[in-house]
Amino acid sequence: MISLTRTDDENSSNKSNLSERNRTYMLFVSEDAPIGHTQIIDTFDSSFCSKYSIKSNVYHRHDTPFEIQLLTNESCTLNLHVIRLLDREQTPMYTIRRQLIDENDFNDNDIITIQLSIVILDVNDHVPQFESEHFHFIMPENIQPGSLIGRVQAHDPDIFLNGKISYTLFGHDLIQSGNRTMFRIDKDTGELFLLDYSLDYETKRDYTLMVEAKDHGDVEATLWPSVPSYADIIITVEDVNDQKPQIIFTMP
Repeated sequence: MISLTRTDDENSSNKSNLSERNRTYMLFVSEDAPIGHTQIIDTFDSSFCSKYSIKSNVYHRHDTPFEIQLLTNESCTLNLHVIRLLDREQTPMYTIRRQLIDENDFNDNDIITIQLSIVILDVNDHVPQFESEHFHFIMPENIQPGSLIGRVQAHDPDIFLNGKISYTLFGHDLIQSGNRTMFRIDKDTGELFLLDYSLDYETKRDYTLMVEAKDHGDVEATLWPSVPSYADIIITVEDVNDQKPQIIFTMP
């Protein structure tokens, strides 16, 4: 997908003449645009291509993934041509300048400067990645219900909904006797809490859970669907001295 906006200042005749020599365009290009994709930036009278050509090696960066072309078809068109794969996370915007000159009658006053501001649009091409595949938390058995146990975190370099992550807990140890849920995770922050449940080191010493991280991209998208990631959580209960010593008398 490529969209464009052209901005010319034509408030007066002088400014109109200036804008004819200095043309500014803003384009929006999806980062999954394939190599070879071409989009028309502007269209001119066919005589324009007979008069002008793009001056080489002016403001040119060899790492730019685009070529600017002036082509004659049924009319004269200025085109943006993708020559390398795009990556918004690496370079979210490009600024390109080119000059159009009349090679038969070189005159500074007849040079047209083209400036393109190209914004790379995000696609959901990244999966959330946890900081670790395994999280281990230790808590004393006398921890108060509602207390914070720890935090899991995943990262997604995409932006907007494609980069917004929600967390969900799974696992057999999540539900205990009486169908009571033991732990809760904040779906936005990844903070893990003990719910209204008392722990007992002597009864159960470890709890194993699984956490899912999923972005808010379109799960039904054909090209870039939302794909979840998973990590393990082990919660170890630490013993505290909560058992009174028992004195046993033995009769001889």
